[in-house]
Amino acid sequence: MKLLPLLVFWCLWFVNYSTRSAFSPVLPLIEDNLSLSHGAAGGLFTSLSIGNSLALITTGRIASFLGYKRTVTIGFVGIGLVLFVFQWADSYLALHVLFFLLGLAAGTYIPSILPIITETYDHKDWGKAIGFHDSAASLSIFAIPILVAFGLHFFEWRRLLVILGGASWLLCLSFWTVSRVSSEPRPVATKSETHYGVIFRKKTIWIMGGLWAFATGSCAGVYSILPLYLVKERGIDLYLANTLFGISRAGGVFISILIGFLMDRFGYEKMLRLSLLATGLSTIALALSNTLPLILITLILQATLSLAFFPVGMAILSKLTSPGERSMTIGLTMSFGSVFGMGFTPFLLGVTADHLNFGVGILGLGVLTTLSSIGVSLLRNGGR
Repeated sequence: MKLLPLLVFWCLWFVNYSTRSAFSPVLPLIEDNLSLSHGAAGGLFTSLSIGNSLALITTGRIASFLGYKRTVTIGFVGIGLVLFVFQWADSYLALHVLFFLLGLAAGTYIPSILPIITETYDHKDWGKAIGFHDSAASLSIFAIPILVAFGLHFFEWRRLLVILGGASWLLCLSFWTVSRVSSEPRPVATKSETHYGVIFRKKTIWIMGGLWAFATGSCAGVYSILPLYLVKERGIDLYLANTLFGISRAGGVFISILIGFLMDRFGYEKMLRLSLLATGLSTIALALSNTLPLILITLILQATLSLAFFPVGMAILSKLTSPGERSMTIGLTMSFGSVFGMGFTPFLLGVTADHLNFGVGILGLGVLTTLSSIGVSLLRNGGR
């Protein structure tokens, strides 16, 4: 396997995902500064998810004209610009606009990079390559809360975003250099087989879209409100909460790589079902935990197991689609997760906390995610 391109792709995904994971640790500060309710604070992620979903849906078309490499580069330039503009955002409306634009810029990455990865590496290595690439998101979820907790001792939270924006621009240069020697699939012009209408008629889209929504809700949705849950509902100090929050994510760094090998060994369908079951049950356990040691244990389990779904889901989508429709299919499927999992779930959990508590919302989400594992069997007859 070619290691240098994969390492650069990994770094790109780490920084891209950090644009989402960086806001969860500072959400209690944003809520206090603007005197927001839990629902209003969680609603910021709705704007992020709307922008992200719009990018996921349209990137396939954009890449057919610009090419996948140019689309990735333009997205990262946009990420850097938006993160710099956060320095002057001092109202709730301004934050909503910037969250939307950030989601729009960041959402172009996955639909563009997966066709590049599957073209760069042999089919027999897809599980390992995609699994290693996806581990970047796991490390971001682990490292960013700890880095933010440390950085807040020296900088205001907006200054930390400047550092992240600068990193996105530096990575553009590395990617453009490496992309000259790595493969890129030929962008496919508009053809009947790649029309959105044709893709929407495939059962695979709706089945995987639904599964992706529950998995994203239990992963990114719960992740988004956990600092609020720990600080506001459990009474834990912000810096301690972010440190525990980050430590609990350590196992996720390895689960994506492990899942890549397990996929190649045991098959995609079996691993997809097991990943959803593990995600749902661990989310239920988190909701029912009532002491600090038990909360930490279930945090570690939930954070680790909830990441197992995504490399499996990406590999299955790559397997079920032709190269010409792969980018659009992945983008459309992930948009379900972005809207309902990353956007609607934090808002719904926040509103539930305003009227009841976070635990009730997390418990309900865990039950639904566990039940969603039944839908995996529909993929056998849900292809073309």
